[in-house]
Amino acid sequence: MPVTRLTRGLLPALAAATALGGLLAPTATAAPATDLTISVYDPLAPVVREYRLTCDPDGGTHPRPKAACEAIRRSPGTIKPPPPTAHCYDRVFGPQRAKVSGLLFGVDVAATFSRVNSCEEDRWQAWLPVWG
Repeated sequence: MPVTRLTRGLLPALAAATALGGLLAPTATAAPATDLTISVYDPLAPVVREYRLTCDPDGGTHPRPKAACEAIRRSPGTIKPPPPTAHCYDRVFGPQRAKVSGLLFGVDVAATFSRVNSCEEDRWQAWLPVWG
C-alpha cells in the first residue's frame, strides 16, 4: 500500500491524538477506602453531633477531616474494643459516647466508644480529633 502525502500528514496527528487520548480520557474516581459515619453523644450538649468522614482523600462533613484521618491512620486498631482480659481502671472519665460505622480501610466496621474506664478512655483519646 503506497504512502501518500495525505497519509503522511495523518500519521503524526493520529499518533499525537492517541497519546493525548490516554492523558485526557476521563477516569473513574475511586471511592474512598475510609468512609465513616460518626455520631457523638454528649449529655451536656443539646444535640447529637453527626459527621461523615472520608479519608484518602480527606473530606466529608467533619469539621477537621485531615486531623481526624491522621488520628485514624496513626492508630487504626482503636476501632476494636479492649479485650475482655484487659486490666482497666473503673474510673469514669466523662459521659460522652460515640458510634462509628462504615468503611475503615475498605473493611465494614461498627463500633461504640465511651469513657467509662481507663481502657475506653485510651481509645477515646487516641481518636480525639475524630469526635470533632
